[in-house]
Amino acid sequence: MTAPLFVAEPLVGLALAVAQAAWFVSEVRIGRRHRPTTPSTVGRCTGLAVGLGLVAVYAGGPLLSLTVTGATITTAPLLCFVAGLVIAAVGQGFRLRAVRELGASFTFELQTVAGQRVIDTGPYARIRHPSYTGALICALGFTVSYTNWLAPLTVLVLGAAYVVRIPAEERMLVAELGDPYRRYIDRTWRLVPHLL
Repeated sequence: MTAPLFVAEPLVGLALAVAQAAWFVSEVRIGRRHRPTTPSTVGRCTGLAVGLGLVAVYAGGPLLSLTVTGATITTAPLLCFVAGLVIAAVGQGFRLRAVRELGASFTFELQTVAGQRVIDTGPYARIRHPSYTGALICALGFTVSYTNWLAPLTVLVLGAAYVVRIPAEERMLVAELGDPYRRYIDRTWRLVPHLL
């Protein structure tokens, strides 16, 4: 059985560790800059679901790659690794752009802030939840970089968490923002234009 590239090649393992540390630091910075104004119980279970999805990707994916070595990618693994990191960087970049566009209205918790309006510019022009789209792309990229055919399946857990979270978030936004958000729903897609 062949070990995944991040185990077989120490420099690749180091590059993966640095990339994941950079992802983690960027998420911590988002959390610190965009703290909720008041503690919210709305959607708390959905936040837990997303947390479990992130654990599935960022801990479960490597663990799966280490334990199911028969699914290790052996054809052009370095290309897969590099492509995965590029995809992850693009996804996180898109997520950060979405967070920046939403500004003070962005938090990890489901809530609105005083005076919040519907943001429909930048990545929000066509997608209602571009930060989740970016997170899914980033997660997919990292799982590709694990160089195991099964690792990308862990992104399904994160995807399922967003399937739970998005309707709760949209119900809260409709209740808080009213008709402007309803109209926004009518003209945009949840995650991917023309698909979801």
